[in-house]
Amino acid sequence: MKKAPIYMKDWLQANRRTRIYPSDKWYLDFAIRVLPVIKQSPLFANSGNGVQVKAALAASLYLQDVIAQEGDWKSFTQAYHDRYGSYLPFYNTQTEGYIPDEINREDLALIYWAFQSGPQFAPKYILLLWPTINKDYSFLNPLDKELLALSSKLYDMMDAVFEEAPICEEPTTVWFMFNAPLETPSEPLPIITPETHLTEDVQRCLAYSKGHPLLYFADYKALCDFLINVLGWEKEDCLPELEKETEFVIYANAKGMLIAYNVAAYFCDERNPLYNARRATDEGYQMFVLPSICPFDLLKYGMTQGLLPDVQFPFPRGKEVLQQNWDFITLYYLKDYYEGK
Repeated sequence: MKKAPIYMKDWLQANRRTRIYPSDKWYLDFAIRVLPVIKQSPLFANSGNGVQVKAALAASLYLQDVIAQEGDWKSFTQAYHDRYGSYLPFYNTQTEGYIPDEINREDLALIYWAFQSGPQFAPKYILLLWPTINKDYSFLNPLDKELLALSSKLYDMMDAVFEEAPICEEPTTVWFMFNAPLETPSEPLPIITPETHLTEDVQRCLAYSKGHPLLYFADYKALCDFLINVLGWEKEDCLPELEKETEFVIYANAKGMLIAYNVAAYFCDERNPLYNARRATDEGYQMFVLPSICPFDLLKYGMTQGLLPDVQFPFPRGKEVLQQNWDFITLYYLKDYYEGK
């Protein structure tokens, strides 16, 4: 007896339920038809059968949600629209070609972008395919030609069977991008008002800088001199664990005084002698995908104040992708570090 490429239990597990509905066989069969297309795509050719099966099931889950007009995909796009005013990151959903209640190539592209992009240790085969991926995270160009080609093929398959696809009696729960909690509030920056009670350190920083919230220091010695001579710290309190770090930024704000290191070169500020446009272009994007690089409040201040104009991903149109989607990207990658949570 020939072994089934995908079993009903796989489909039920993807739906996070045990009850079988009349529509389930149809969607399972569609996932089985999708599987060879997934396997042939360079995105998944070497990823192993388990990942390939999950990718095929995702196509059926998406189609099931679109047909039912409810479920996790509907919840995601509505939450994204409520937060950002469009239905998806990266792709233009304001055109006549994008219909929110229908199947769309852009939807499929985002689904399979998420398969290849995330704050995790990337498999070795992905590291070989895309140099923009490192051991700590992966970020596939959302306009990658193989990604768009796969999305187009799957769209055509769905379009051919759209009218016959059944409605499932029970909507899906969580299957897509559960690590990007769109309900997480975007907090306002800690703005200083006349009524704000400032710490003594913040008051002295602002007096020294004549009201500018950011101060820059080339190395630990320069930072330590400032902490001792301007803020009045004792030498033993000058954060000795940062002795080997460089390129410090102090952000004096209503919450207190924030100190970041190894990031000053990325801030295009006329008061910053350490700014380096080339490094900002080549390296600055790491602040948005690695939680250990830059505190979120400083990152947010830099973006909202136009101090990070050069940051971009190292692929074609990488600047557009990052500059237009930076809040979603940080929400997706920084997780608990988003908004300093």
